Amino acid sequence: MARTILGYIAGWYVCSIALSLYNKWMFDPERGLSVPYPILVTMMQQWILWGISWAYLKSKGIVQVAEQAQQQRWKFYLKFIIPAALATAGDIGLANVSFKFISLTIYTIVKSSSIAFVLLFGCLFRTERFHWRLACIVAVMFAGVAMMVYRPSGNDSKPADEHIVLGVMLVLGSSMLSGLRWVYTQLVLRKADADADPSAGEKKKKSPVETIHQLTPVMGVALLVTTLAVEKPFPAVFHSPLFQIQDQTSALSLVRGFFLLLTPGVLVFLLVTCEFGILQHAQVLTLSVAGVCKEVITILASMLVLGETLSGAQNWLGMGVILLDVCYYNLYRFRQKEAILQEPSDDASEVLLQEFELESNKQIPELRKE
Repeated sequence: MARTILGYIAGWYVCSIALSLYNKWMFDPERGLSVPYPILVTMMQQWILWGISWAYLKSKGIVQVAEQAQQQRWKFYLKFIIPAALATAGDIGLANVSFKFISLTIYTIVKSSSIAFVLLFGCLFRTERFHWRLACIVAVMFAGVAMMVYRPSGNDSKPADEHIVLGVMLVLGSSMLSGLRWVYTQLVLRKADADADPSAGEKKKKSPVETIHQLTPVMGVALLVTTLAVEKPFPAVFHSPLFQIQDQTSALSLVRGFFLLLTPGVLVFLLVTCEFGILQHAQVLTLSVAGVCKEVITILASMLVLGETLSGAQNWLGMGVILLDVCYYNLYRFRQKEAILQEPSDDASEVLLQEFELESNKQIPELRKE
């Protein structure tokens, strides 16, 4: 059992860190491939991911069942799938655009602020009971983000600083959409539980691959409309570094471009599979602790592989503040749910436990867990 868990965690680390480094390399205008169409690339990746999930579900004989359920529950599709997909598309799209302006190190740390937005929207929509500790977690989180962005006055690199601020704003927008999507998912799941037929018996948990299969088409369409309106990529994309080798477009360069798009789709699919495997064989706390360690390793990898650095003591302090805040948040949640487990089981406790299980997944594109 221990070897299985370690295997899933190792696979999760490899896929997640490789995906982060890959996306940074693809969109970085200075050290990477400098692809100028991050929204278009994100859109193509969603359709590739849909194809992979369809093939997987088809091999398991699940596709027809999933499609029939989707047709029978079109109201649920409109109320849940479409809003969640739009929020996910915005989350991933803004995150990929931000790689043009900030380092992977800053991105990784600032992206952790999604926890703060989960708590803010949770209190707003009353899925979360306000507590002074939650307010402190949010305040400390944003203080850490401010320290990550801060640059001393008199710095001559004003244009670079403006790019960093823009990149951080994009990541914060991505984190906000991630938090909104998570809270909205909680609301829908609560209503689904309330409307469930008691005579139906125990419901089978949906595979995360099924959720990917449902979300990615809507995400693909939303991103297609966005890229056509904002980036206007056609036909210039075929003359970009994505589909050219040494400034020449050929059959070989087109094939290479396809594999460059296919790679992140495969990594996301494997990442979801590994994270789901961890949840099946270990406690949720294992995933939370492993997630914090993964962020630290991602930062170290960005420094070693990409040569990134933090510019001052205030940036290092901000990174430490955010990571410690995330650790405290996970500890607070664990103690909160542990207290619920010790109480007599009732409907409210069951809902909270379901939320805790979902919350451990909020870094997976399916949302999850997200």
